[in-house]
Amino acid sequence: MQLKDKVILITGSSQGIGAKTAVAFAKEGAKVVVTHYNHQKDALGVSKLCKTFNETLVLPLNVTDANSIKTCVEKVIDKFGGVDVLVNNSGVISWKDISEISEKEIDSQIEVNLKGLIKMTKAVLPVMKGQGDGIIINISSGAGKTAHATLSVYCATKFGVRGFTQTIAEELEGTGIRVYCVNPGTTATQMTNFRGVKPEKVADIIVNTAKENLRKKSGSDIDIEDYL
Repeated sequence: MQLKDKVILITGSSQGIGAKTAVAFAKEGAKVVVTHYNHQKDALGVSKLCKTFNETLVLPLNVTDANSIKTCVEKVIDKFGGVDVLVNNSGVISWKDISEISEKEIDSQIEVNLKGLIKMTKAVLPVMKGQGDGIIINISSGAGKTAHATLSVYCATKFGVRGFTQTIAEELEGTGIRVYCVNPGTTATQMTNFRGVKPEKVADIIVNTAKENLRKKSGSDIDIEDYL
């Protein structure tokens, strides 16, 4: 996909991988929708950078709330007329043994990392089906392929993201909509206390996924470590 003037909706794009991805898409000439939950100031800062390349839109978004999702998608359509690429990036993590994790922490990870991603995808699909074209990029994790102690619930959600990606790729075959699953390893964001690969590198691979330069079949895993 050529990205010039394409509409890119990125969940959780006020910080970390999402923020760097927003700027990377803007540099390609895309129109980027920057979303935030608790970090409006950061989102405005990201938007300011994006605006130096093309139009942008900043919207609040809580992926655990159906009304918030509906309102967000409606405002994107009102502003730009459609959605060409959805990047499901929102995520939360709790580094705790299963015996120590609270019910609230369990629910939060499942609601944001898995259910929120599914609900966002469902909300955007009618738009893409109407266009006869679109790309969905789900951000899973290396922890969605290999289990890690103290990350039982997080791993469960990320394994789930990969299963969801593979399934809807089959369901959407022939519609013009392609789906990919990007799996970062340890990335230098707030989640990891800024240890690991620079998020800019992950963002570049996400953009190349959207451009389909990696020549992967819809439903495929794209493991960041393979491209570093």
